[in-house]
Amino acid sequence: MHALVDSDTIVFASAVSANKSPEWVALSRCKTMLENILEAVKPSTFTLYVSAGNNFRKEIDPSYKANRKDMPVPVHRQACHDYLMSEWGAIGCIDYEADDACGVHQCYDGTTVIVGIDKDLLQIPGVHYQWPIIRKGVVVRAGRFLEISEEEGFRNFFTQVLTGDVSDNIKGMDGIGPKRASKLLAECKTEEEMYNVCLSQYLEGEIAEDDIEFEEQRFQRNCDLLWIWRELGVTYSIRKELRY
Repeated sequence: MHALVDSDTIVFASAVSANKSPEWVALSRCKTMLENILEAVKPSTFTLYVSAGNNFRKEIDPSYKANRKDMPVPVHRQACHDYLMSEWGAIGCIDYEADDACGVHQCYDGTTVIVGIDKDLLQIPGVHYQWPIIRKGVVVRAGRFLEISEEEGFRNFFTQVLTGDVSDNIKGMDGIGPKRASKLLAECKTEEEMYNVCLSQYLEGEIAEDDIEFEEQRFQRNCDLLWIWRELGVTYSIRKELRY
């Protein structure tokens, strides 16, 4: 099995944990964290991906992740990023994100496993490994392997289209959280059915005629922002045009 590792979280977590320590501490923690993850997965081979500059999503919507601009950058973040590239051969993803690279290279026959804890990744069918989440020395979620079907992947994707993503500054539908989204999508079995339910929610209620086009565009924009690539450069809108 070949592991596809979304390493952005490893970089960030290692840097944050050593923010008030010397650089070598952050690099040591980065190394230990990665080694522990690989020991749990036990892949025959692996590829690390790190986001490496620019981001096509900001061209789609300049407000994408704009809520993070005032957040302090961990002191050793760049050092950890460079360490994975120079010492572990991590591939830098320019103009797209590490999770897009995982989506592009994931195989659905069990020969690859996506390794990461970002919930966005669970829209991609196939085998996944999420490492343990530990807070203040307490394991709040154990490491786990998951196998996502195509239907589950679309359900996870369209759930986010409805709810939005606060961490990435993507606004979904007011009043729709995960439970409400689950109920709305419960009877859907196909991508087309889920798509139509979500679009109808964006257009529901008393919407002025001038606002209908705005909401349709917002829906399509959110789909493109939230969709993890399966092919390089193919956003959800492009994919839908190709498919339909």
